[in-house]
Amino acid sequence: MGKIIRISFLCFFIIVILVGCNNNTSKTEQETISGESIKLFLSNREKNSLVSKDVNIKSIDNNDIVKEIVALLKNGLEDSDTISTVPDEVRLIEVKINDSKVILNFSKEYNEMDPVDEIMCRTSIMATLTELDFIDTVEIYVGEVPLKGNDGKAIGPKSKDDLVIDGSDKEQKTQKKVVLYFADEEGTGLIKEEVDITVNPNEPIEKTVLNLLIKGPQYDTQVRTIPVETKIISTSIKEGVCYVDFSNEFRSKHLGGSTGEYLTVYSIVNTLTELPDINKVQFLIEGEKQEQFKGHLQFNILFERNLDLVIENK
Repeated sequence: MGKIIRISFLCFFIIVILVGCNNNTSKTEQETISGESIKLFLSNREKNSLVSKDVNIKSIDNNDIVKEIVALLKNGLEDSDTISTVPDEVRLIEVKINDSKVILNFSKEYNEMDPVDEIMCRTSIMATLTELDFIDTVEIYVGEVPLKGNDGKAIGPKSKDDLVIDGSDKEQKTQKKVVLYFADEEGTGLIKEEVDITVNPNEPIEKTVLNLLIKGPQYDTQVRTIPVETKIISTSIKEGVCYVDFSNEFRSKHLGGSTGEYLTVYSIVNTLTELPDINKVQFLIEGEKQEQFKGHLQFNILFERNLDLVIENK
């Protein structure tokens, strides 16, 4: 009887030890997960820079961690100085993690983003995920097809070292003076405006100045020449020619008129040819050359600089 009691007590003691070990392991694991903080890269309000925010990740499984991060980038934080980078309509279809490489497969809505927004979205995703210790590279697919750049080539997997995050390092920021051309109040000519900009390494400078033209002038004595609804689909430079592809709103929202057409075209041409390596401009709308702009100006030609429309600042 005493032997049976001793064996029972020994079994009970072993069970207590095992349960205690399991509890301690779970607690340690849970403390590690709940206490883990990563940098989440969101856009600033001006949408020209990424801002890092420290957040705690609740998920345990690696796939779930990636999904949680993408959800945070889509929903944003309750923070006045940042905005989300992944549009609501873009869905994360699948996450594949192989060794230290992750592949994200997004819905077709990803390709419908404005090119500038896409760069911001892509960089924020890659910058955030490569902060994780189990991810070295990130690659994005859209509908099971590798994401392609403006040159039609697959962007491929990117590591942390491949990314240039504007705003993450003050030494990366450079200032540059650019010249913009806006219309005067009476709509009779163009007025030159010099502005200092912070160069965004993730965006071609020709796209930066075009966005400034769309944004409009600093002074009341000047008038915007491009409809504010206009989107810049893409820009590229080849052999001194800058190819600018605008959304259809560039033409459909324009008020027209022969003078208005000339002022719009040459505010863009004169602004772009202020930049090095650009001598001429070729306009595209939704990827296609158009014979006419609004009925008064041939639009499928190469445009050169024209300072005859420029008047002195008032």
